Amino acid sequence: MIAALMALTANLACNNTTRHNANASDSLTKDSANVRGKDNTAIPLDSGTSASTSALDTAGKIFINKAASGGMLEVELGNLSAQNGASPRVKQFGQMMVKEHAEVNSNLKNIADQFKVALPDSMLPEHAHHKMELSKTRGKAFDKAYMKMMVEDHREDIAEFEKAAKSNSAMIKNFALQTLPLLQKHLDSANAIIKGKL
Repeated sequence: MIAALMALTANLACNNTTRHNANASDSLTKDSANVRGKDNTAIPLDSGTSASTSALDTAGKIFINKAASGGMLEVELGNLSAQNGASPRVKQFGQMMVKEHAEVNSNLKNIADQFKVALPDSMLPEHAHHKMELSKTRGKAFDKAYMKMMVEDHREDIAEFEKAAKSNSAMIKNFALQTLPLLQKHLDSANAIIKGKL
């Protein structure tokens, strides 16, 4: 792995929709050309220029690959929580990660396809290491380690997505703006579970 979009994101989507209304039938006819929010509202990913003909800078490619790897980690750890976790709250959190990060991953794949960027088939070494370490734990020990990792990972993710929200690419910018409220919700949920004294 959705929370409602921030007012800024809603305004951006509204402005982009208005701007593209005249040529929507030509440039935004495919679902793959849009990022979809929680309410299934299409958010235009670029303004005027086809992504396939626009070069994505190095920072954009690094962001896409790191976000894809991080998304895979969130889904795999969410699935692991069902097997290794003890607390029902932790397991519910894991289910939320699987569902909501799978949706984010799908949106990211649409963007990568537009830019003709191949997403990684496996996680980055740092993410694979996180999974390996957590897979060794069970019960309450897993719950504590997993939720601690979720707080740390989501703090890092938020920082990365805030940088991406300033990207020169409208697609990357809109994707980051759309996803930030979701990441903040996950961070808040993880903190609340930890404060509940696992």
